[in-house]
Amino acid sequence: MTIADMQIELQSPLSSAELGIDERLSPFFGNHQTASRRIAIAWKELEEVSLPSGEPVYDPGSIWKMYRDKDTWCAEINYADRNLPKTDDDLLSLLFANPEWDNLVLAERRNGTAWQSALAFGAGELLVRTGILLSGGVVMHASGLDDNGSGIVFVGHSGAGKSTQLGLWQDEPGVIGLNDDRIAVKTGSDGRAICYGTPWGGSSEIATNHSAPLKALILLVQAPENSIERLSSSAAAPMLACRTFLPYWDKALMKRAFENLNRILQSAPVYMLRCRPEREVIPIVRSVL
Repeated sequence: MTIADMQIELQSPLSSAELGIDERLSPFFGNHQTASRRIAIAWKELEEVSLPSGEPVYDPGSIWKMYRDKDTWCAEINYADRNLPKTDDDLLSLLFANPEWDNLVLAERRNGTAWQSALAFGAGELLVRTGILLSGGVVMHASGLDDNGSGIVFVGHSGAGKSTQLGLWQDEPGVIGLNDDRIAVKTGSDGRAICYGTPWGGSSEIATNHSAPLKALILLVQAPENSIERLSSSAAAPMLACRTFLPYWDKALMKRAFENLNRILQSAPVYMLRCRPEREVIPIVRSVL
């Protein structure tokens, strides 16, 4: 499959249907001969629960934890307490990665007819979030669209209005929604930034295999009146960083993430949009493209 110009080659004794990944990932299936990065991942079955070895290095208190054993990273992914498809027992996945995050193994327990591989959920998302760091990009907590060839990314925390903005634009002629929760952004060899849809949409489940040249990053703030102002790179950087999925478990990858953000800021302007949830914001945003 190809996600954000990264070709991910999956080896598995099970078909994509048996892995339960078709619904979410099939729009991204296919080869891309000019992909900027290639990642190999092998799937294997865990016969019984096997906890990671090595030192625990990061625990965000959600569905996953990161461990390090010499030169191997291992993410323990467990949806036991999440409202996602799962079996009667805890759904456990172990994602092993080399330091370059281009050679991985996903080991999982498989039990019951409702089972789905975490490749369609947390494991796949973690792979993409981290792999893109090594090809000049980041994944942002954002919605995004292609407005007749102009990529616009609305960045914000949960509840800021990302999905609302995407919904307001959906009926505009020539607009293609990319994603309403996870947008990948990266710069190419020419220094220009591109935004990409990813498979992991938010509440409206918009997740399109499409990309567009990035024309603007829009930081959303709910307000009683509509207005937009351009931010300096120094003012925008910390606000974008706290709305970006960062690899807190690895200093070298954190350095790479901030380098990537800096290049993106050099390529595309950032605006603060204070707004109400209404279509009148559309011409306001278009006025700065």
